Amino acid sequence: MISSTSTILAVGAAGKFAGLVVPALAERGVTVRGLVRDASQGEAVRKLGATEIAIGDLRDGASLDAALQGVDAVFYIAPAFLLDEAEIGKGLVDSAKRAGVRRFVFSSVFHPGLRTLGNHAQKAPVEEALLTSEMEYTFLHPTVFFQNFTASWPKIVETGVLAEPWSVDVDPRFSRVDTATSPKPQPLC
Repeated sequence: MISSTSTILAVGAAGKFAGLVVPALAERGVTVRGLVRDASQGEAVRKLGATEIAIGDLRDGASLDAALQGVDAVFYIAPAFLLDEAEIGKGLVDSAKRAGVRRFVFSSVFHPGLRTLGNHAQKAPVEEALLTSEMEYTFLHPTVFFQNFTASWPKIVETGVLAEPWSVDVDPRFSRVDTATSPKPQPLC
């Protein structure tokens, strides 16, 4: 169980979605260490509620090892559409194991086994690494974020049409998630 004395590493803390996790974790009273790629992002992440800042690169094992020292849990959402995401994610899992991390929360995708979508297929090896890691883990499988409408919202209002690329021949069951106003989340770690 993660307690108020725990330290949680939020990977990509300056990002669109991990940046929403930082304040939620800070509200729970845990120490949030925000992993950012560039020191210039540190102040913004502190304003979100991070107590500590770690600067690192997901492709640099030494920087990950340093960022994970003393960490009890990890929240990880990869940057979108990394070509080598599977290797990066597996490397992060390995670093977390070496550091003695107890819990790992991985924000994956809906249907990570869907190999025809490259960004989905890249998540499955990371999930497999976590399944065999002996850490406690949680997989988040979000589908569609309401925030994805931000850029097209003026056109939707103007035309009254919300067009989506779903086949009428296939049952596209999914749920939408509002990351900004969703009910208070259950503990991530």
